[in-house]
Order: sequence, then structure tokens, then C-alpha cells
Amino acid sequence: MNKLFLSAFAMSLMIHASFIEAQTESIDDFLGLESELLPELKGPQRFTSPTYQEKIDWRVEEEKVIKDSSVPNKGQRYSIIPWSTLVTDEWLSLDNWLIQREVKDATPDWKIRLRHSEHREIIGKVLQCYGQCHVYRGTNKSRAQHLSRIHEGDEFVTDKDSVAWIYMIDGTLMRLSPESSVSLQEINLSPKEFFYLIRLNQGHIFWHTRQKKELAKDLSPETDSLSLPLMVRESNLQFFERHIYNRQNTQQRLMEFIDLDENAILEQYKSLNNLRIENDKIMTTSTNVMLVTPTGTLSSVNTSFDAVYTLGAEAFFKVKENNPDKKMLLNLRGYLSDNQNEILDESWYKVEANGRSFSKLDEVPGTLQVLELLTKRIRTIELAREIWVKQFTLPMFPLLAQPEKMAVEFGYTIWGENLQERLKFLYEYTRRVETTNLKSINNLLARLEGTDQKVNNEITEALYRQSLKHYLLGLKSKYDNKKIRVREMSDVQYYVWILRNGKF
Repeated sequence: MNKLFLSAFAMSLMIHASFIEAQTESIDDFLGLESELLPELKGPQRFTSPTYQEKIDWRVEEEKVIKDSSVPNKGQRYSIIPWSTLVTDEWLSLDNWLIQREVKDATPDWKIRLRHSEHREIIGKVLQCYGQCHVYRGTNKSRAQHLSRIHEGDEFVTDKDSVAWIYMIDGTLMRLSPESSVSLQEINLSPKEFFYLIRLNQGHIFWHTRQKKELAKDLSPETDSLSLPLMVRESNLQFFERHIYNRQNTQQRLMEFIDLDENAILEQYKSLNNLRIENDKIMTTSTNVMLVTPTGTLSSVNTSFDAVYTLGAEAFFKVKENNPDKKMLLNLRGYLSDNQNEILDESWYKVEANGRSFSKLDEVPGTLQVLELLTKRIRTIELAREIWVKQFTLPMFPLLAQPEKMAVEFGYTIWGENLQERLKFLYEYTRRVETTNLKSINNLLARLEGTDQKVNNEITEALYRQSLKHYLLGLKSKYDNKKIRVREMSDVQYYVWILRNGKF
């Protein structure tokens, strides 16, 4: 009898469990929609999907319904409940609910506003990382590697002997040297330009905008060899070596060995320049960046430059020649200092540690010269850039004049004439905030003076040591048998070789 009772009880549990599971699946289907309307309710209702007022028998009048977005922007969710940071007591508090309800009733489109305020647009992707790279998103830390997305508000950090190349969404490249940190605070798009607000917290950054002219052929070895080969397989020199090798007969292959890799380099340049011309037919916008450091702010348009900053010390920068329409302005620190200093020539400049003055360097330190050398010849990275421009950036351009489609399909808000007002605000705001930050930094360093926690604010070889070593040693082993054999590999073997040797 007991066994029969237990069997019946077990059967009822199974039936009940299946019913609960079916209910759970049904709830999961709607999880995140947060509908506040039930079919039996009447009268004015708020934040429903369009389907709720389409049924006449529900007696919900359309003019009394405040609709939510029918389709959220890309990257947004219907749910606005902060599940990961939800505090149960606060969430269930009646007092909090009454306050929130009052605010929501006074702001009919509060859900849409809240989604937009919490939405973080994608600034770029990691093209390559050698060593250890990390992204800090709020208090969360994650390791960055090839194809990792970078969003507004993220801080990107490279560890010791680590180098990163980041592809910005408009095609600009950003290189971070070892032990460097940048905060990618903002991206704003308009039909005419892409704007970035970036803060260099420490280290060295190379900002490299797209060139509008043909890249001159140079058969010399690439300087940033530490970052090669890339995971973008079609950009590597070995890809062109294999292409040439597979179409040649035995005699031609022998001649190719005599010429080493010159023909492959020429084909790489040809592919790069042809792809650049093709992309330029659609790429019509300019690139505007505001690079902020505690000692000064660099505002540039279509300009490549190097910038170096160490905590509590001077900052250095140099404009690179690449676009005829380039423009660079420097704003110093001080609550009343609103002068913009135009930088015309391509020399190294030093901004004093107090952020009140700057000067041109008559003698450039060897450290800065090496940092400049490492980005002198980067044809493989340039080609990878153009491949990604065609893949990731060009599909957005037809929608720059269609804000609604751009928001839904790519998750970006298109700015109009008010973008210039935003730039004026950021220019003034960052100057005042960083002036205060600079005073705080100096006070902190003064307290640490004479203690074991003293900060080393000198520019050291740590910014280039590993890259320079790899470049110089690579010149010795450039044509050894192990590297030459790559051209003889099949597609599968080449793919495996990339996976084993590509820098993540």
C-alpha cells in the first residue's frame, strides 16, 4: 500500500514538474518583454507592444496607449531590468517603487530614454594583440583578443611587453605600446564625420587615420614584426608568397627564391592600393579625435600622430604626414586657458608637467625615435585595415542619411548640426576637469615622494623593448628555411600555421 501511495505521489510530482517546465518555457519566451498590460484590463495603459491594441475585444484605445519602441536599436534589449546588479531589497522596496512610479508617470517615454542612456555604441574591434591585453568595462575585467569588441566607456590596457592594434569603426588604426592604458569614452557619427573622445591615461599611443593617397612601395622589412602574422589571413605577406608559388613552374620557383620575396611584396602593395581606391569611392567622411591627457588635449582632423604620457611627467607628441587636409590643435591646462595652439610642422613637441606651456624639441630622445620607427613600415596592417573597411565599415555608409535604419541595423545614433555644440562642450569640460585632475595627481605624487610607493614617471625602453628586439632578430632569420617553406603549404596547412603563429 505504501509503495502504491509513493508511486502515485511520484507520478503526481512528475505531472506537476512537466506542467511547471511548460510554464517556465512559456515564461522564458516572454522574459525581458516586461509587458504591463493584461488582456482583461481596461482604460489607459502604458508601454505595450503594438499588438496589444490591435484586438478590438480587449477594449484598449490606441490613443490612450503610450507605446514602447517596436524594434530596439541594435545592441539594446527589450528588458531594462539590471539583472546582474539587481539588489533584491531595493527592487522590492515599496518606497522606491512609489518614487520611481511618480517619475515614470511624468516621463511617458522613460523606457526609451533609459535604453538610450545605457546603450554603449561600438567604437572598434581588436585587430591584433601580442601578449596580454585587457578590457575594463566598469568593474568587470576581461581579456581582449582578435575580434574583441570595444564599446564606449571601456578602458583598454596592455601589460608588460604587450602590443595591441585596435581597428576603429571608421577605419582608423590605434596602436598601444606595452604598459599603456586608454579610455575610449565616446563615439559620435554624423553624415560628414566620425568623432572620438579618448583619454590617454598612461603610455604610448599611435593614432593612424586612413590615407587618401597611394602608399609608396618600400621593399624593406616591416618594422612592427612583433604583431605579425595577422589573423586576417589575406593580408599577410605569406598569403601572396603562396599565391605566386602555386601558379609558377619549377624554373620560375627557382627564380623566385633568388628574388626572395620582392614579387610578393609588390603584389601586397598592389592589392593594398587597389582596395584603398575602391573603398575611397564610398568613404567620404572625415575623422575627428579629441585625445585627452592630464597635461593637454590634442584635437585633430584627418591626422596621424604619436602621443606619450607618463603619470606626473611631461607629455610628448608628434604629427605624422599623411593627409593634405590634416589639422592639429593643442589646448593646455588652466581654468581660464582657452587658447587653441595650432600645430603645423611635423616635429616632436613637449608639454610641461604642469600643463601650462609647450615647446618644440631641438634634440629628440632615442626612446621617442624608436617609438616612431616601429610604425614606419606596416603594409600588412594597412592592408588588413582596408579589408576590414570593406567588411565592417562600408555597409554603414548608405545609412548615414537614414538615422532610424542606422540605429536599428548598426546601433548608432546619427548626430546633426548639434554635434559641433557637443564638441564645444567636451572641449571646455575636459579642460576644466583635467586641470583639477592634474592638481590631484600632483598632490598624490607629493605624498608618495620618499615612500616605497614612489611612481616611476620616466619614459623607459619598456615601451618598445620587445618590439625592437623582435624586429632586429627577425632580420637575421628572415630567409631561413622554416619561413620560406610557408609558401609551399596548402590552404589547410597555411590556416593551421596562422593559428599557431598569429598573435591574438
